[in-house]
Amino acid sequence: MPYWAEKIGVPRTLAVEHPFGKPLGKPHDRQRQRQVLLKALSLLEQAAQPNEIWHDDTPWEDELENAIREWQPLQPSPIIRYLQPRIRDLIRHKGQFRV
Repeated sequence: MPYWAEKIGVPRTLAVEHPFGKPLGKPHDRQRQRQVLLKALSLLEQAAQPNEIWHDDTPWEDELENAIREWQPLQPSPIIRYLQPRIRDLIRHKGQFRV
């Protein structure tokens, strides 16, 4: 989620177009998982400055909208319920995690 990484001030981000809960790819897809991990390690090694965001252009194999819809829970998780009222504060104090 590069938008939030930039707003909150995450040191380095690898933006991967995968559904939530599957940041490395599908279960048992060792090749894709390895590819994501190697790209993330390259980012850590080569990032020229803080707050750098790299985008992985590898598309999700299935229709992304369907995958996202299938993942979405009916109710937000406890951490999302906790953070939701604090999002503006996190953005306002970029990089200073006071949750």
